[in-house]
Amino acid sequence: MAESLINTKRRINTIKSTEKITKAMKLVASVKFQRWRKYYQENLPYYQGMKNTAAKAIAGAGLSVAMKTECFQKKNGVRDLYVVITSTLGLCGAYNYQIFKELAEHFHPEDEMMFIGEKGMYRYQGIIEKSDTSFLSLMDEFSYSKVRRLRHEILQKYRTGEYKNVYLVYTHYKNSLTFIPTVEKICPLSYEDFSSEEESKELEPVSDVSYQTLLEGLIPHYLDSLLYNRLIESEVSEVSARRNAMESATDSADKIVKKLMITYNKTRQNAITQEITEVVAGATAGKKKENE
Repeated sequence: MAESLINTKRRINTIKSTEKITKAMKLVASVKFQRWRKYYQENLPYYQGMKNTAAKAIAGAGLSVAMKTECFQKKNGVRDLYVVITSTLGLCGAYNYQIFKELAEHFHPEDEMMFIGEKGMYRYQGIIEKSDTSFLSLMDEFSYSKVRRLRHEILQKYRTGEYKNVYLVYTHYKNSLTFIPTVEKICPLSYEDFSSEEESKELEPVSDVSYQTLLEGLIPHYLDSLLYNRLIESEVSEVSARRNAMESATDSADKIVKKLMITYNKTRQNAITQEITEVVAGATAGKKKENE
C-alpha cells in the first residue's frame, strides 16, 4: 500500500513538471503566433497589390507578349524542383506530417528538393536523388533580402532548362485551427492565374517602356512578394500548430493529474481506514484478554 502511494505521488510530480514545461512552451508559442500573424496581416495587402499590378500589366501586354517573358516560358526539363517549407523544431503536432503527406502525392525520386527547415531534409534523406540545403535556415533571421536571394536562386535553376516545373510547398493559414498543406506552381507562371475579372483591367502606360520590358522587371518583384507571403504564412501556421499542441498537452496533463490525485486520495484513505481498523481490532482484542 505504501509503495503504491509513493509510486503514484512520484508519477503526479513527474506529470506536473511536464505540465509546467508545456505551459511555458504554449506561452512562448502564443507570443510568436501574435507577432507572426501581425506580420502576415500587414504583408497581405502588399502581396495582393503586387499581384494586381502584375495582372494589369499582363492583361495589357496580352498572351503573346507575356509568353515571351522568361517566367512564363515552358522548359523541356527532365525533373521538377520542389521548394519545401517545413519546420526546424518539433512539437508542432501534425504540421510537418501533413506537408509530407501532400508532397508524397506529387514528387518523384528523380525530382530535386530545395529545403527550408530541417524536418523536410531529415525526412527525405536517402529518398531523393538531388537536394539543395543552402536556404535551410532562412527563417532563423528572416528578411526580404534573403527572400530575394531565394527567388534569384530558383530562377537561376529554372534558366538552366533542367527543370520542367518549380513548385512551392507551403502551409496555407486559414485560421488558428485549420492549416492546409499546399503545392503551388511558381514556374512557369500561368497566364490564367492573372486573368480574374477584378485583376485583368489593363495597366495604363506610365512611360514609353514596352510591356515585355515592364514584365521582365515586374515579375521577379511579384515572385519576391509571393515567396515572402508564403513563408510568413507557413510560419504563422507552424507556431499556431505548436501553440495548439502545447495547449492540448497541458490540458491532457492536467486531466491525468486530477485522475491520479483521486486515485492517490482513495488509496491513502483506504490505508488510513485499514490502520484505524487494525488499531480498533487490536484494542478490542486487548480488552477481551483483560476481561478473561
